[in-house]
Amino acid sequence: MEECHYIQVAVPLRLAWVPCYRSCVPLSPGRRVTVPVASRRYVGVVLRSVTDPGLPASRIQNIISVEEDLPDISPEELKFWEFLSNYYLCTIGEVYKAAYPSGKIRSEQTAADILARLRSRLAIREEALTRKHKDSVRERLEAERDDIASRIEALTRIPDASPAKPAAPRPVLLVGGGRTREYISMCRSVIAKGLNVLVLIPEIAASEQLEAVFDEEFPGVTHRVNSHITDARRRSVAADVRKFGGQIVLGTRSSLFLPFSRLGLIIVEQEQDVFFKQTEPAPRYNARDAAVMLARIHGAAVVLGTPAPSLESLHNAQTGKYELRRTGPELPAMTLIDINAERRKNGMQGRLSRKLIDAVANTSGPVALIRGWEKPDELLDVADKWLPGRVVDILTLPEARLKDLGGYALVAVVQADALMNADDFRADEHALQAIAMLRESCRGVFVVQTAKSDHPVFGEPSEVYARLLEERARFSLPPYTRLVDTQCGSRRERIVLKPDGTLQARKNTILEEARQLEQSSKGRLRTTIDVDPI
Repeated sequence: MEECHYIQVAVPLRLAWVPCYRSCVPLSPGRRVTVPVASRRYVGVVLRSVTDPGLPASRIQNIISVEEDLPDISPEELKFWEFLSNYYLCTIGEVYKAAYPSGKIRSEQTAADILARLRSRLAIREEALTRKHKDSVRERLEAERDDIASRIEALTRIPDASPAKPAAPRPVLLVGGGRTREYISMCRSVIAKGLNVLVLIPEIAASEQLEAVFDEEFPGVTHRVNSHITDARRRSVAADVRKFGGQIVLGTRSSLFLPFSRLGLIIVEQEQDVFFKQTEPAPRYNARDAAVMLARIHGAAVVLGTPAPSLESLHNAQTGKYELRRTGPELPAMTLIDINAERRKNGMQGRLSRKLIDAVANTSGPVALIRGWEKPDELLDVADKWLPGRVVDILTLPEARLKDLGGYALVAVVQADALMNADDFRADEHALQAIAMLRESCRGVFVVQTAKSDHPVFGEPSEVYARLLEERARFSLPPYTRLVDTQCGSRRERIVLKPDGTLQARKNTILEEARQLEQSSKGRLRTTIDVDPI
């Protein structure tokens, strides 16, 4: 009688359970298999073998096939997926779908088809060489055979065994300007050891300067991974970091799911940026915190760079989880203009103060005005009247944060109050970080107009951070707690979790309650769960 092996398989679906299948051969975790789910077929990943499936044998289906030509999922990838599933309260299938979307799997299957055709062509050449030929024909066949064989070898090369992974060093929080020089130095050291580097950026448009520097410093080994590249290019990068060391990947949050085999360093540039948060679909993870866990799994170093740190990272540094390092140069000086005081002495010309107009007059070169609630035409009319002959660009804050402001003689935030949304408990933190980002990008004069000049956010940064952390602790807000936002239909609920021994148990209870709600609605409702950063 043929021996049966039971395996649990992750499929790219939102299932409340992990399907179990039967295989006639033992399969190790990470192998790719095609399995039936309802009336469809999916390429799944073996998670583990089980001796007792907990189901009658008659209800367990056989796998359809083992995908020999698709690359295995590494143990590090599986461990990372399980972390995301457990912490962010989603299914392993949702994580698998995020890591290997349908386009990526199709691309892998295309590569597998190419490999099959190459093997067929190789077999034809080898069979032809068993017969008698003229010397010229034999030489041509041998050359074709060797070329095909080398292409097959390149596609199927197994990575050299990686050395035992050391314990990951403590994450470094790098605060201040001049970070790029530090990054280059760290990358050189890691590349020299034959290890790979992952540089995470919050957005594609914000990376042009960084990309130019890495292309110049590390030509030929710097790869971009973002939504703009093709599936074939992504597959090529994945193959490189799976098989080789000495590669640098500069990418957005999805690059966390690349199959790194020799990961030595992760750099998270602008770690405080809100765009590192994945909101839709699940897993709703924060790429900054996920990067710290990925580095721990690989035994890699991780550096979180920022002009103004997130409260979560700063708190981790203060409690000893992270190492805090400061780098220079200092941010450019900020000139603060009180709009209310200027109005009282008739010092406002529309939306621009006389002080700002005088500051522009004392500079030469283009000017950037960053608007809040103001309309662009309104600001342009004022600029045309009071700044005649000057090149003035009107930018929103999102536009400014993606732009290199170094070419402007003066950068001014026309109404900084627009940065402070009273309905968001993170508003002051985000305002402080936004101003720091603008100051870092500006190489000329930096001016801020505000009707709240006495607002604490404009004070000494160390004092501002101390006040914000004290407020968060007093009102039981992150980073001292975790917030879990749940939504099922029209029902919304925010749950505060304290990071003590009951944290994971309470999260599991939330997940079970969500599943019960879905079952009671007979599939009409889906529960969305969003967990605050670590």
